[in-house]
Amino acid sequence: MKKAVCLVFGIFLFLVLAGVDAYPQQKYVYNCKHYIQNWDIPEWSTYKEDHISPILSVDENFKKNDNSSLKLTVAFPGESWSAGVVEAEGIFDLTLYRALTCRVYVPRSAPKGIEARFIIVTGEDYLWLEMDRPVAINPGKQTTVTANLKYGNHGWKSGEGRVRMSDELKEDIRKVAIRIESNIVEYEGPVYIDNIKLVK
Repeated sequence: MKKAVCLVFGIFLFLVLAGVDAYPQQKYVYNCKHYIQNWDIPEWSTYKEDHISPILSVDENFKKNDNSSLKLTVAFPGESWSAGVVEAEGIFDLTLYRALTCRVYVPRSAPKGIEARFIIVTGEDYLWLEMDRPVAINPGKQTTVTANLKYGNHGWKSGEGRVRMSDELKEDIRKVAIRIESNIVEYEGPVYIDNIKLVK
């Protein structure tokens, strides 16, 4: 099944729109090395002083449930808040889904203070919405990051404040991103992201 999914749905857009579920109530957005072409470090982040440019790769040696992991090699200076972003671009209709989740892992040797959150960009005006609170990543443990997509929830914010999730926002998603943040801690090393999936 996994090989078939990788071969047929080689890009994020097809996976989201084709309607083939990996499980009855969820579908994987990334769970094999063939999807690496759909996730990238956005060019805009390289121009921001508070963002770093992680090295993006696939690590087949770090696997959970037989899935390869996205590997971001980061170098947070620790002097102030900083972040690294990986994103997938396309046009996605997420109105049928109640959550977007992934698992993030940093080694046991990493400091506490590494956090993660989902970001979505929606509409013709490219409205930037991010989870209102990041999720702390526990070193040495798999941490699940969950973005609430339920209609009416207030778990998102834009530059103007909190935003109430609506079908209008969900039906015209232009980008999905994951931001790894350093809450003023110094860390140089890998961050693993796996099991990125949509949940009905």
